[in-house]
Order: sequence, then structure tokens, then C-alpha cells
Amino acid sequence: MFIYKNTLRKLISDSNIHSGLRVLIAMTITFIPALNSNLLHFFNQNSLHISISLCLGVMASAIVETDDNYKGRGKFIAAIVLCFFIASSSVELLMPFPILFALGLFISSFAFMMLAVLGTHYSKVGFGAVLIAIYTMIGYQSGINWYEQPLLLCLGALWYGLFSIVWNYYSPYRSLREQLAQLFFSLSRYQQQKSALFNEKEGTSREGIFSVRQQLAIQNISIMARFEQSKRIIESRFQVCQQQTELDKLNSYYFIAEQIHERISASQYLYSQLESTFGQSQILEGYHQLLLQLSEDCFQLGMAINDKKRYCHSRRLKWTVNALSDQLYLLKQKLHFSDKNEATQALQAIYENLKGIDRLLLSVSQAQQTEAPILSLTEEIQSNRSGFKQLLSAMTATNPIFKHAVRISVSLAAAFFLQHLLKLPQGFWLLLTVLFVCQPSFSETRKRLVQRSIGTLLGVLLGYPILLLIDGIFAQVLLLVFSAFLFFNYLRTNYGLAVIFITLFVMFLFNLLTGTGVEILSARIVETILGCGLSILAITFIFPDWQFQRFPSLVSQLLLLSGRYFTQVSDQYQYGRSENINYRITRFKTFRSDSMLTSAWQSMLFEPRSKQKLTKEVYALVNRCDALVSYIAALASHRHKMDDFEENIALQALINATKKQISTAYNPTDIDDGELESALQEFKYHEANLSGKTLLLVEQLRLIAFTALDIKLLLQQVNFARKRS
Repeated sequence: MFIYKNTLRKLISDSNIHSGLRVLIAMTITFIPALNSNLLHFFNQNSLHISISLCLGVMASAIVETDDNYKGRGKFIAAIVLCFFIASSSVELLMPFPILFALGLFISSFAFMMLAVLGTHYSKVGFGAVLIAIYTMIGYQSGINWYEQPLLLCLGALWYGLFSIVWNYYSPYRSLREQLAQLFFSLSRYQQQKSALFNEKEGTSREGIFSVRQQLAIQNISIMARFEQSKRIIESRFQVCQQQTELDKLNSYYFIAEQIHERISASQYLYSQLESTFGQSQILEGYHQLLLQLSEDCFQLGMAINDKKRYCHSRRLKWTVNALSDQLYLLKQKLHFSDKNEATQALQAIYENLKGIDRLLLSVSQAQQTEAPILSLTEEIQSNRSGFKQLLSAMTATNPIFKHAVRISVSLAAAFFLQHLLKLPQGFWLLLTVLFVCQPSFSETRKRLVQRSIGTLLGVLLGYPILLLIDGIFAQVLLLVFSAFLFFNYLRTNYGLAVIFITLFVMFLFNLLTGTGVEILSARIVETILGCGLSILAITFIFPDWQFQRFPSLVSQLLLLSGRYFTQVSDQYQYGRSENINYRITRFKTFRSDSMLTSAWQSMLFEPRSKQKLTKEVYALVNRCDALVSYIAALASHRHKMDDFEENIALQALINATKKQISTAYNPTDIDDGELESALQEFKYHEANLSGKTLLLVEQLRLIAFTALDIKLLLQQVNFARKRS
């Protein structure tokens, strides 16, 4: 019964299943002409070929589908239908002339891929146009009017687009709920990982702590990706109507997630020193358990959002928070006159931060919906220039979109040349492999190559006996649409598994068109291998984008944003805590920049060893940059108005000194021993004039300032300018 309920819940709430169901229903309806040969007598093709062309139109439209409001979807459908017709008609008209076709393929694929300059939606339009051109090659018949297949493909795309609008009109928030649920699941995993800093295994050694922090930085990549996707959907839905009760509630969940993320990213004090100070007591185990329970409650909140149920705050969590407070009080009483006060204050700060997460979760269970402005970053993308001028200005060797457009167009032209040179009868799969495998970076291309190769081989091994056993058209159509359903069900979560089902889809498709589904199996494998090889050659030799070359700009951007983040945090100690829109945007950009830097490091590990330069130094630099953001987040998690801020000259001086260290961190000038000594003495001098909780604030400022100084020293060791070649 429990398994049945879970399956039913997934069918209702999983947007991947809904995406597959939309395609399954839309494709099934496209095979109605195959049942009634007189339904579309305007076309000269037989009824089965008509249905397959409509089916391919549905497939192309579904692959490039956007998660937008219904108005945005309407504009998008109009754009893809127009571009699909142009691309498909060009193929039909130029197919009999190979040289002209190769030239047209090169020019059109470059032009379509360059549309990404105008935005994400246009990027999908361009990709879809190239895809539909290759699909036109699949169904090309020399004796048929040139306009028939383009019209059918466009009709299929239009049908799916309109069907998708109606589908999403009645459930506009399903994808947003799922994204928010996945966001809270990611936050849950982050807290579970962070709890290891307080256990007996990882928390007792510098190597263990370092390993945990590395895993946290990697997990932050997926968290920021969920934040971006959720933000984009929220902004899209609010563009249709500002007064939406359910959307306001979901936006408040996003607002809660932002604050939880800032708190769990915080690093107070040095965890290794906490272990050496309190390792003999049981207090750290209490923090370990509290983080685990907070992780569990974040997961339960994600489940409640996904299933549209009410979240109930855990009574066990409330008990743990109170129990840890009592233990901390007893510990402070015991160590009141010892030299461990600074470490005890650090424990208190960590407790207050975790208790803040508990309060945020409690506010959700009590339905305390906080009014939260929409976090929009579109202002940085807006341009007064026309689309044509934007395209022209982007045609430079430094623009990543231009470089990728050149790679794709050259690779597709080379694939078409190989098809004719080797006389491959079904060479279109070579082009499809290039289009899907060749990604903007080497690491992404390499991952796709492995997934594509293994998925194709498994698909062929699975499809061969099926084609031998099943012969009827009706059974093959059922298997074809079911393969499409499974492909879209796994496309966003497991690309390798999705390739297996798209391989089956193509095999059934060809068997219906020509009866040669079994014969093309070996060609399918050979063309996949050739396409993967072309993709690797393209990403390696045509405007290669090695990750090492990106580090200077990524580090510079992170330090700039970290400085702004620190300034806004320190200002709130003077004027009071605030979650205003400027603060939220700055915080979001800073964490996103941190995740981009970590992602670049991860991507570099997949590149050829000859392109991995100064790996130890860059690794240290990435870790110190992540630590800098974590220390600022710790300062932010405790921000409040200090009544004596104006009179506290010493504190202001230390804040200014810390700002200076962050702002000069990317300064190429050498650091001498005098500068290090001066920074150290400044903190020692002012620390003597401070007491109480302010000392903990000073310790956090010290961590931020000296981490920025470490980054500056590391940058001098790395010397990017000398190693770029």
C-alpha cells in the first residue's frame, strides 16, 4: 500500500513524468492519420509517413520546450514554428545538391546557434531549428513536394506547443513546486554533510575537515542551480499576474530558503580549534545531532511543498534545540573563569545560527508568510541595442557563444562530408550525435560522449531482440511513443538512461519508415562513435575554452562581489538587519560566483592533463575563496544593529581594515613582511579595546581579513598571466 501511494504521488507531482505524459499523449494523437488515410488528403505521402513527420515535429518541439508562462510560451511557439519551417524547407530544397547543402548547413547552423546571444529562449529556438533540419533529412523523399515535410513538422511542433500551453495553464506551479522541493532537498544534504564537522570521525582531523569543506563547496553548485531555476520560474509567473496567492506562498518559501542557505554556509571560528578545545566533552555531538535533525526537517519541508501538504515542525527538533541550550549554559558556567571563553562564545554563535534556521522552519509550519520582493536579475541583461547589433557585436573570438556556434557549424559540415565520403546511408545520426554531444566546454562534451556511447550500445542491445520479436505496426507505434515517454522522463535527471530510450525510438521509427530497423543497428553504433570523435576534435582544436583560462576573471569577480557583500553586511551592524532587495541580489550573486569558481575547478579535472596547470595552487585558491564567502556569511547570519556602533571606533577601524584587505586581494603588487606584520598588529591593537560579544565579531573579521590576504598571496604564486599560454 505504501509503495502504491508513493507511485501515485510521483505520478501526480513529478514534472518529469508530466513532461513524458504530455509527449506520449501528443504523439499518440499524431498517429490518427495513420488510422484514417483520407484525413489529410492534401499530402502525397502515405498516411504512416505523415504521422511520423508529425511525431518528429512533436519530438523537436518537446526537446526545446521552455518553462514559461502561457504568454511567453505562445511567443516561443510562434518563433519555433517560423524557424522550423525555414530550416526544414532549406533542407528539402538543397538536399539534391550536396555542395550547396553543405554550405547552407554551415551558414544556417552558425546563424541559428548565434541566436543564443539574444537570450535563453532564442538559444533553444536556434538549437531546435538545427535539430528539425536533421529530422527533415530522416524523412526526406525525393518524389514528394518540397513543402510537405516542413508543413507536417511545423504542424507537429505547433500541436505540441498548443497542447503544452493548455496542460500548463491548469497546473502552472507544478514545476516551481518541484524546483523548490529539490532546493530544500539540496539544503538538507548540505546540512547532513556539514554535521560531519562535529562528529568523531571527520571533525577530529584537519584532513577530514578539509574534505568535508570540499564536499560542501561542490554541493553548493547544485544548490545555486536550483536557486536560479526557481527564481526564473517565479519571475516568469509574476509577469502574468502580480496578485497570485499560491505564487506568493511559493515565493515566501524561496525567501526562507535563501536565509537558510546563508546560515548553513556560514563558518564561525575554526572547527579544528573547537575539536581541540571541546573534544573531551559531549557538546560537539549535540551540534552534530542538531544539524542532522535540521537536515531532516528541511527534507520534510521539501516533501510538503512537492505534495502540496502542510509542513509540521518536528517536536524532536524543538527538544534538541532546548537541550543543547541547557548543555551550552552548563559548559559556560563551568569554563567561566578559564582561558576558553573565546571558543565558548564561538559555540554560542554557532548555536544561535542553527537556532535561527529552526525559527525559519517554525515560521513555515505556523503559516507566517513573509512578504518577499521578487529576486530579479534581468536588469543586468537588458540592452538598448537592437538584436542585429547584439549579434554583430558578439561575433568576436572571445565570445563563448560565437566560439560554440563556429564549433557546431564546422562539426556539422564535417559530419555531412564524412557521410558522403563514407557513403553512410543513415548518416543523419552522425549529425545528431555531433549536435547533442558537442557542448560549450571540454568537460561537458566528455561527459556527454561517455553517456551517449554507452546509452547507444545498451539501446541497440535492448532493441535488437525486440525488433526480431515484434512485427506489427500497431505494436511498434506503441513501443515508439512509450520510448519517447521514457526519454523525456529521464532527460533532465539521467541523460545516459535517456539515450537508451531515444535509441529505441529511432530504431522503431526507421523500422516503420523503411522496415530496416535491424539493419541500421551497426551503422547506428559506428555513426555514434564518429560523431563523438568529431565533437572531441571540435572542442579541442576550434576555439578551445580551457578552464584554467577562466580562473582570473572568475576570481576577480568573486572578490569584487565578496567586497560588496561584506560592505552590505557591515552596514547592517550600524543600521539594523534587513533583507532588502539590494542585499538579496548581492548575496545571490556572491554565492553564484562562488559556485561558478568551484564548478570551473571540477570541470578542469575532466580536461587533458596538459591543460591542467598549477593544480595544487588553483585548488588552494578555490578553497580559500570559498572560505572567504563562508566567513562573510557567518558575519551576516548574526547581523544586528549595535547601539554603540558609532562610539566604537575600534570596531569601525577593524571593519575598514577588513574591507581594505578584500578590495586589494586581487592586486598584483607584491606583499612584503611589513604588510603582513602591519595587518596583524592592527587587529592586536584594537582587540585590546574591545570586550564581550564584540570580541567574537572581531574574530570573524580577522578570519575574513586574513583569508583575503591568503588569497592575495596565492594569486602571486599562481601568476595566471604567465601560465595562460
